[in-house]
Amino acid sequence: MSDVSGISILKNRHRRLHLGMVIMLAINCVTLLFEVAQLLGLFAVNPDPDADLTGLEILYVGTAFALAIVAIVNIILWCMWLHRAARNVNEAGFDRFEFTPGWAVGWHFVPFANLVQPFRVMRQIWNASAADANDLDGSAPNVNLWWGTWLASGILGNASTRIAQQAESSETLYFGVVLAAAASAAALIAIPNAMTMIRDIVDGQAARFEL
Repeated sequence: MSDVSGISILKNRHRRLHLGMVIMLAINCVTLLFEVAQLLGLFAVNPDPDADLTGLEILYVGTAFALAIVAIVNIILWCMWLHRAARNVNEAGFDRFEFTPGWAVGWHFVPFANLVQPFRVMRQIWNASAADANDLDGSAPNVNLWWGTWLASGILGNASTRIAQQAESSETLYFGVVLAAAASAAALIAIPNAMTMIRDIVDGQAARFEL
C-alpha cells in the first residue's frame, strides 16, 4: 500500500471531532434527564409561546439550544473528518471505493439518498481502513449499529419536534416527550459507537497507509 500524506491531517481532525462528540454526548445526557423528568411529572414546559419561562424550563430550553449549537459544530467537524478519510482511501489506491471525497460528504445532504448512501460510504471506508480491505461492501456490524441508532434518533427527534409544534392536548404533548426521550436514548448509543468507529478508522489508516 502506498504512503498516504493525509494521515496526520486525519488525526488532527479526529481530535477535534472527538472533543465535539464528547461535549454533545454530555449535553445529550442532560437533555434525556430533563425529558425523563417531564415524563415523571416532575416539571412541564408550558406550550404557550408567550408564557414566561421559569426554573427548570429555562434550564431545559437552554440545554436544547446548546445541543443544537454543538450539533451544528459537530456536523462541520464530521464533514471535514469524513472528507479526509475518504481522500486517504482514494490516495491509497482502492479502485473499488465508489465515492469521491466530495460525494462522501455530499450524500449526507441529498434527500432520501441520505438514508442509505452515508452508510455505504462509511462501510467502505471502514473496510478499507480497519477490516476486510478485499471486500469494501463486506459486513461491518459496528457501522450497522451506528447508522441504525443514528437514523432512529434523527427520525424520532424530528417527529417529536413536529408534535410539539402542533400539539393541542396534554396527551399529545406527552407523546412528543416520549419520542424525544427515545431519540435521546438512541443518540446515547449512536454517539459512543460513532466515536469508537472513527477512532478505529483513524488507527487502521495509520497502520495500513503509513509507511
